[in-house]
Order: sequence, then C-alpha cells, then structure tokens
Amino acid sequence: MDLSDQNEARDRIVKQAFQCREALEVYAFGMLRDRAGAEDVVQDAFLVVMEKYEAFQEGTPMLAWTRSIVRYKVLQALDARKHRAKVIDRMLTDAVDAALTDVDSGSYADEIIIRRRKLENCLARLSDQARKLLTSVYTTEMSYGAAAESLGLSVEAVRKSLYLSLIHI
Repeated sequence: MDLSDQNEARDRIVKQAFQCREALEVYAFGMLRDRAGAEDVVQDAFLVVMEKYEAFQEGTPMLAWTRSIVRYKVLQALDARKHRAKVIDRMLTDAVDAALTDVDSGSYADEIIIRRRKLENCLARLSDQARKLLTSVYTTEMSYGAAAESLGLSVEAVRKSLYLSLIHI
C-alpha cells in the first residue's frame, strides 16, 4: 500500500471513529465521573486510533474498537488518579501535622467551640427537613439517592434542597 492509500485509509478510519466521539465521551464519563477527564481520555484514544489505524479490521464495529481503546485509557487515568491521591494524602497528612504542631491546644479548642456554636446557630435557622438532609448527606455521608429515599424525595429535589439550604445559611 503506497503512502496516499495509507493516508486515505487512515483518514477514512479516523472519520468513522470521530462519529463515535459523543458515545465514547459518555462511556468515559460514566467511569471517571469527570467531564474534562473523559474528554482528555477520548482525545488520547483518538491519538491511538490515528497511530494504529492499520489494526482496525474493516467491517467490524467502529464503536466497539474505539471503546476498547477508551477503556484502556480510562484504566490508565484511574491508576494515575490513585497514584496522585496517595501523594496528595501524604502531603496533606504532613501539612496537617505541621499545622497542628504550631497550634496552641487551649486556643485551638476555644476556636473549635466558637465555630461549633456558630454552625449550630446556622442549622437552627433551617427547617427540620433541610437540617435532616444536610445531616444525612454531610455528616453521615449518605449518597443523594439514599438521602432521597430516606426522606421520601427525588434525587433532584435533594440536590435543589441542599443548594437552597446552603445559600440561605
């Protein structure tokens, strides 16, 4: 196959792959839960498509082939996140340790008591349902779905209620 035939084949395959872009971004977002990360992964996958277009078997589903590339790139991104998270966790624990070394325990305890009272005052101004919702999501770390179920609300109602509660505090 001469160079012009190769370029034509590559262009045809890349064009077919780009028709799957939206589905691939949705697929990547579903695993990463990060829109920008999903877009980056799909872009990286398209670089692979351009490099390895010859590996594509004509007549096979383009979406299946490109999705397998995106899946591999997602796994790489998740591994990188775990590594970064370990480094960040270590840096955070070092920073907290250093900060607490400098804190006078008496004044720190007083400050915590003052902040707690202020928070209690803010929470007291909320309705019972808003307070229960905030407690469920932020104290017990309940998911929006679980909080919605326990309070008899839809997930969207939970999101809106949290937003409105927080802007009115």
